[in-house]
Formats: sequence, C-alpha cells, structure tokens
Amino acid sequence: MTGENITQLITGFEPFTTGQGLVLDHNPTAQIAAQVASRLPLGDHRTLPVSYEKTKAALGGAFQELRPRHWIGLGYAPHRTTLDFETIALNMEHAVRGDNDGETPWMRPIVNPGPQAYKTRIEVKEALEILNRHGAPAVAAFHAGTFLCNQVFFLGCHEVESPSPLEKAAFIHVPPMDTYEPLVEGLVALFNALETQPIG
Repeated sequence: MTGENITQLITGFEPFTTGQGLVLDHNPTAQIAAQVASRLPLGDHRTLPVSYEKTKAALGGAFQELRPRHWIGLGYAPHRTTLDFETIALNMEHAVRGDNDGETPWMRPIVNPGPQAYKTRIEVKEALEILNRHGAPAVAAFHAGTFLCNQVFFLGCHEVESPSPLEKAAFIHVPPMDTYEPLVEGLVALFNALETQPIG
C-alpha cells in the first residue's frame, strides 16, 4: 500500500527488559499489531524499537510515510493483570533501568516546549464497550508510566494536535493473556468503528 491510502496504523514493540528486571525474548504486541493490520482494508503496522531516541524517530517516520488517520499503540505489560486503555499521556520520559540502548533519561520532556499532558480524543467508554463485546475485557487506565509506552502515546496525541492527517491516537497496555485472538478481533472492530462513527 502507498502512503496515500493508509488510514489506520497499529504499532507494537520489540522485546525489552522490564523495570522489574524481567528479560523478555518475545513481545506479543508485534504479532498482535501484524494480525490486526492484516484484517483491515486500509491498515499497516510497525514494530517499534525500545529506545527513547530510535522510537521517536521510528514513530514520526511512520506518521510521515503512511499519514494515518487513526493510530493505536500497543505495549506489553507482563506485570499487569488487566487490559488497560490509557487515557492520559504525560510529557515526561524517565527511566532508572534504561531502554534497550541503556539510556536513562531523568524527568526529561518528550516535546519541549510542549504541554504537560494530553488526553486521548477517543471516547474511552465507547472504545471499552467495543473491546468488551468481542471478549477483550478492557478497563480505563490513567498512567502509562514514563517509559516508551508513554513516550509514543504522548507523541501520537501531539501529532493529533498538530497540522496532520492523524485524527485519533490511543494506547493500550496488554497483559499476559491465554489467547490474544479476542483482542485482535476487538481492535479490528474498534478501528472499523473509528472509520464509520464518531468515537470521541
């Protein structure tokens, strides 16, 4: 597909070491993103690096190349027990353990100058209802941390507020699940709803 007809973008991440020291050799969000994109008529996916510097460039490059109208980011959260639909993105990147490049920013703004936070423009309650109808019980969450998940969420929201084709940005933290198929189906339904009805 060319950048002129891509309207839906979903991203996942490569493996990483969690803040609790768990070393992952697999990140299911990359596969989930690929499966969702394959079921969308105008969709594409990207697997993002886990690097404050490289991730920002990779996501910005995808926005520029594909010019999507809607973007949903996925982040794997092996220590969470709920499927969390994030609401607020903070303008801060901070890590004690560091990213995959070993970078450990200290309370650094993601966009400087920029607002302290953004709220997703997607109507969260409606999005949750769609996911739940497809067997992916999701809940509203209010803190995406200060690692790469929050970074891309903030950058996506910032893109929405900039002169850009991007109209809606969302981020979901994915816990370990017995099967991710209901989530795939729910995300496909959510993207299709964004195309056909106002959610936000």
